[in-house]
Amino acid sequence: MILIDLSTKLSFGVDVDDVWRYTGRKEPKSIILPHLLSVELPEGSILERMEEQFLAGRGESTGDPVQAAVDFLADGASDLGVEFVRCWFPWRFFEPNMLQGTDLKSVEEQGYADYPFDRMVNSLQKKNISVIPVLACGYSRMLPAGLDPDKHPDEYIRRAAIHTGALVRHYRGIVPVWQIENEPNWWEMHVAGGWRSGAVWLEGGEFRNELLRVLNETVHEEDPSARTMINLEADTNVSGADYYAKLCDIIGLDYYPNYKASSPVDASPLANASRVAKGIERPVIIAETGYPSGPLLLGYTEDKQAEYIRRACACAFESEGVTAIGVWRFMDSPWRSFPDQENHFGLIDEKGRRKESFTIYSDTITEIRKARHG
Repeated sequence: MILIDLSTKLSFGVDVDDVWRYTGRKEPKSIILPHLLSVELPEGSILERMEEQFLAGRGESTGDPVQAAVDFLADGASDLGVEFVRCWFPWRFFEPNMLQGTDLKSVEEQGYADYPFDRMVNSLQKKNISVIPVLACGYSRMLPAGLDPDKHPDEYIRRAAIHTGALVRHYRGIVPVWQIENEPNWWEMHVAGGWRSGAVWLEGGEFRNELLRVLNETVHEEDPSARTMINLEADTNVSGADYYAKLCDIIGLDYYPNYKASSPVDASPLANASRVAKGIERPVIIAETGYPSGPLLLGYTEDKQAEYIRRACACAFESEGVTAIGVWRFMDSPWRSFPDQENHFGLIDEKGRRKESFTIYSDTITEIRKARHG
């Protein structure tokens, strides 16, 4: 296991959203203006475009576009100098259609022989980079077909535990930290945005507590050496961090202070992480933060993105109790989301070109490490 040292000042990471690139799976349907029109673009494979994008100027094609993408990610993360890559492990990738088994063994026998992230995990390991997977996220596009948490909440929790057990058992001793679910204090907004479906996500309460409790316990049962993380949306006033801290080992915070306005470039809200850290007996990391390089129409530019990355890292380094920062995100993709700034957070554009923010992040990591040890 490659350890992420959360006792030091400061560990660095990068978030990956478009994991279908690195697994050979199809990208999900793109959602455009879900609040207004509910228009969806067709689902399709990105693999045919990958080698042209990623292998240009790198020599002869390998004939394996997934491996080319994995190598591109591993090389890029290594060049950045990060210690971890945080990414989704979508449930649907392992279980496209809900399996009918009633326990972990029967489910593994039916459909969990294929672990599509192995190449990515192994390639990053070779670069001494850990993976922090997001487990059992209830986004509709990530769930197995036929699994409806709204109709059978108790069954959903049981199935989530089986799924979690299978993944943690497979990666025991390899993955040091597992994020369980995603932004449980923001589920209502996920429903409003079309990312989740069903009233169960609006109710919270007993369902929320039981789901997180079961996921946390399952991770520890399958791998006692692993730690769990719950990440919280933190742009609004973060309340209840102490409640979530009882259900995990690490609290992650997600900050996007310039999400609604491009100027002024402002990373100062990240300093609030120190206040959260003082109120709980858990390591605190900034799991996600970023600034989009577009659209230009709204005033977002690559220069401003680079400046935000520099300021965010400095703020995290100076914040007491904050032990790591993850930048959203590694790369843009042709998959489209709403609003449009969602599509421009990458340090690399969708054709593989490194933006100014890539260089700034790498240089800032080097500078902070020198300051930390100097």
